[in-house]
Amino acid sequence: MTDLPDLPDLPVPTALTGSTAAESPAAAKGPTAAEAVAVLRRVAAASGGLVTLDPGIEDARLDAWPVVVPEEIRVLLRSVGGVRMIVSRSPVNGFESIDHVDLDHAYNHGHYAGGSTGWYLEHAGGPGTHWFVFTDHGDGHVYVDVDRESGAWGPVFMFWDATDTVRVAPSLSAWLHHLARCLERALAESPADDVRAFGMRLGALWPDGEDRPVDLESTTAAEVRVGADPLLRAAAAELPDDARLVDLRSVTGPVRVEFDLPAATCRYGRHAEGSVLTATPWDGE
Repeated sequence: MTDLPDLPDLPVPTALTGSTAAESPAAAKGPTAAEAVAVLRRVAAASGGLVTLDPGIEDARLDAWPVVVPEEIRVLLRSVGGVRMIVSRSPVNGFESIDHVDLDHAYNHGHYAGGSTGWYLEHAGGPGTHWFVFTDHGDGHVYVDVDRESGAWGPVFMFWDATDTVRVAPSLSAWLHHLARCLERALAESPADDVRAFGMRLGALWPDGEDRPVDLESTTAAEVRVGADPLLRAAAAELPDDARLVDLRSVTGPVRVEFDLPAATCRYGRHAEGSVLTATPWDGE
């Protein structure tokens, strides 16, 4: 795999380009489901077994999920149910460490490895407001925003156990397309069959890699409610005064927010197609 085209995977932050803020509440969605699937299949076929795709998910299974699955998301999920990546292999016993993007992640169904995932469901905003697709070995959790009322799937976010989070992509298709291109580069830039080199190169590229997020500051709900922006006021209307909000409309690329909260953790919320992110202090109970 050589001579890769130099194509951007995710939009460039407007803070770096000098562009004006996006007028639409939602950021550009980026690559389509068909484009993401095509690149994933190409990468898997050329990976020598280091990358494999899970079978697509049947509609009957999608119908049983606790969130609405729109047709444009079904197009993707019918084709690919997940991505498995071998990122290390023991030279002693051949044991393999695998990163697994699971588009039907057990977290969404309230359990994982024999334990409850209720804390994580609440931390991400409560059941019906998101869909987990990946958990990494560093306790990072990746989920897609889901609008509780319309059922629309929005941007992809990543959080840890504290009060910092990253909006990593404008859509699930864009996130998977970005992953596929990172896999493609890692394979091209690693010696053939060198699992260790591939895993290390992939770790340097994904999820942040060369697309380091822009840092944005948050504002208290009390301040926002007396401000001039009606969209922000609506998002803050039912929040406690010490909750915090950040307006993501001015940046179309990856965005990092570290909420300045007195609590050890918080409940996240998203409004206006994921263009406003909120954090409410929460004791975890």
